[in-house]
Amino acid sequence: MNQKQMEYFLEVHRQGNIQSAADKLYVSRQGVSKMLKTLEEELGQLLFIRNPHGLVPTDYANALLPHVQRLLAEYRSIASMSTLASQSKSVVTIYALDHIMAYLGAEFLLNFHHAYPDIILSTVDTTDDAALKGVLEKQCNFAIVTGEADKNRFEAEPLFFSRYCARLHRQHPLAGREKIDYADLEGARIVSKGRAYQCFRHNIDKYILLPGLNVDIVAETADEMIITDLILRHQAINLGYDYSAVLNNHPDIISKPLGTGDDIGQTVYLVWDKSTVLTQASQNFRSFLLKWLPTNGKDKVVWPV
Repeated sequence: MNQKQMEYFLEVHRQGNIQSAADKLYVSRQGVSKMLKTLEEELGQLLFIRNPHGLVPTDYANALLPHVQRLLAEYRSIASMSTLASQSKSVVTIYALDHIMAYLGAEFLLNFHHAYPDIILSTVDTTDDAALKGVLEKQCNFAIVTGEADKNRFEAEPLFFSRYCARLHRQHPLAGREKIDYADLEGARIVSKGRAYQCFRHNIDKYILLPGLNVDIVAETADEMIITDLILRHQAINLGYDYSAVLNNHPDIISKPLGTGDDIGQTVYLVWDKSTVLTQASQNFRSFLLKWLPTNGKDKVVWPV
């Protein structure tokens, strides 16, 4: 039994469903099924019984579970010991949702560099899913993402709350609204980041596609030049987060709060692997970020008046 087999077994045991486990592991359903079959053949034991509701672990699988959990914890602890400590400078790599680092700004980077000149921050703009995958695969030290991560696998610290918003031309028919509900988007032309982003995927499916609203989704992109052009020249409405909207002010584009009730936005979190022992450089970055945000007013997004 190797590490990957144990990780697949553990996730299937947690989820009780092949597709759900595949989604959590960021792999195909076929890949999980094949891995389970191979593992059962190696062990000579049936691990799960299929029923109409999913997969039920056998007694053997339940007895195997605590051993797998302990072995995986040991694997991850050993992997986390591989650091850049032997180098003259330490590197802290952050995979962050698009425009998060731009929201923190150059001032944050300069202040951190002044406080810790021997630590290099390496930042990558990406999606929520890719950032979390990067943490698990040890490609980065931290992820900065929206929404709460799986507490069995990640540690997380809240950074700030970001509200959903709609950006549109000042002359758009909806521009006079105090806030925009999803029902108001009937017949609208929409541009947003894309289904790889949890906010867009969740809200488009739940509030627009499932209720049957007639909308024209022109494109799914994070390219600000394209988004601005679609808003200004083609009356498109951009759906996204307010932290990104405040970075791209334009005299002819306004932002309106999007959504009603409890589902009006998401908290942005700093996330890292629960099984990883943070390096000193990573601890310094985490402490500095959490102190810097409230001191510099970045623990809440302030909309332009």
